[in-house]
Amino acid sequence: MGVISILLGIIALIGFAGGGAVLGNAVIGLKTEWGSHLTALNNISNTGLMIGIIGLFAFIGLLICVSLVMQGITYNKVVKIQRRVKHL
Repeated sequence: MGVISILLGIIALIGFAGGGAVLGNAVIGLKTEWGSHLTALNNISNTGLMIGIIGLFAFIGLLICVSLVMQGITYNKVVKIQRRVKHL
């Protein structure tokens, strides 16, 4: 169970970073569409916007990943201690 939690944490990190890239592309599409109406949006670079969105989503994914990995490590240690106590 601990290994599954660790793997889910890594998958969550990769998934959130990928989701940030997909959402970043959608936001850039909306920005170029709305840029013709709002001149303030033309001052924002597409690269900076994409990096910001991917960075935000990767940070959220990292927080979830660290939480799940630590839960997995703790679970593995508790099971190991439980086996030692059971044999005594």
